[in-house]
Amino acid sequence: MYGVRLLRQRPVQVAALGTLAVVVLVFRALQFAGLTREIQFGYDFSAYWLAGLSLVSGLSPYTAEQLAGPFSPQQAGLYLYPPPLAGGMAPLVRVFPQGFDAAVWIWTGLGAAILAAAVLALWRSERLGERFPILSGRGRWFLVAGAFAFPPVVGELVLGNVHLLLLGLLTLAWLGVRRGDLRGQEIAGLAVGAAAIVKVFPGLLIVWFLLTRRYTAAGGVVVGLAAVTLITLPLTGIEPWLQYPTVLANIGPPVDLRDTLAPTVWIATEVGFTVARILVTLIGLAILELGARRAIKAGDRDAVGTDGTWPETARSFAIAVTVSVLIAPALYHHYLALLVLPLILGLSAGVSLRWLAAAYLLMWGGEQGALGDASWVVNRLLPTLGALLLLSALIASRARVPAVARR
Repeated sequence: MYGVRLLRQRPVQVAALGTLAVVVLVFRALQFAGLTREIQFGYDFSAYWLAGLSLVSGLSPYTAEQLAGPFSPQQAGLYLYPPPLAGGMAPLVRVFPQGFDAAVWIWTGLGAAILAAAVLALWRSERLGERFPILSGRGRWFLVAGAFAFPPVVGELVLGNVHLLLLGLLTLAWLGVRRGDLRGQEIAGLAVGAAAIVKVFPGLLIVWFLLTRRYTAAGGVVVGLAAVTLITLPLTGIEPWLQYPTVLANIGPPVDLRDTLAPTVWIATEVGFTVARILVTLIGLAILELGARRAIKAGDRDAVGTDGTWPETARSFAIAVTVSVLIAPALYHHYLALLVLPLILGLSAGVSLRWLAAAYLLMWGGEQGALGDASWVVNRLLPTLGALLLLSALIASRARVPAVARR
């Protein structure tokens, strides 16, 4: 029992957590190094780079198949996003015209830097070091280590998708909301607009802005969309914009369901893809409205106080981000890297640590070939349950200041 009592002492807790962090991070580093030599490295980034190459060559970033009729999004090299991201890749293509092998390392490094900066910015803005002694001072690096140990983050860094870029933009949006003034709303709106032009689903946050009566932020989303579009228009041209609505309309359901986490796809096996998509969207909007209503009801009681807390709004924004991810009809394990933001905001809002930890661990998932036909339980079912548990914890928990902050 003496050994158990020792765990109540902060130096012992720090030493134990530090040892665990080092072990896990070394494992993740070795895992990442191994995967960089596999076909997965840069798999998603290659589609963006090829889209930029097409623009530089005077071609459309979208294929004839995408424009001709329904197609499965699970094909190598398909570009599925609005044109500006492809336009943003054009300078990289000009620097590395022979291939994307070097460019992908720049993209991966940028993603890692954005992740670290976002976590540290949230640690600072939410004053987590003051409210949780183990995270004070150098303890902030435990939070960064937890983010880099998160398997969806490793997958994101390996595949080179855009979700760490989105994490940075949505973190900037929250910091704008956190300011509590019109300037902050402008920043938040512009950040969400930029995120939505990269990938459509963050645009759902404009609904949250409207529901929480942040009309300046909602207008900022439109301005951000327009600004990024105009800035990249000389690189993209008009034609890809005319083609993109057709591409969106032609995207069909995933054919291979082994790695698909989207609630829409789970339900589609029973009611069909279109009905499932509508149903999940309606449920998501209802949850979004519930969280927004709670934030509005909190009113003056939710103002930033001397303890640095803003729990109900933090929880509501975390719900909105989580819903935006879960209603996307194409959702894979590495997409969950974006949930680093609602996990930290849940901690800030006083959501039960045990539920946040359970959700975090359930989302570890990953390929487990040794399980054979049952591998879907680990790489599909558990991460889906983890994301849903996070959303449920954010909804059900009463936002509050953690007891340590009131001492």
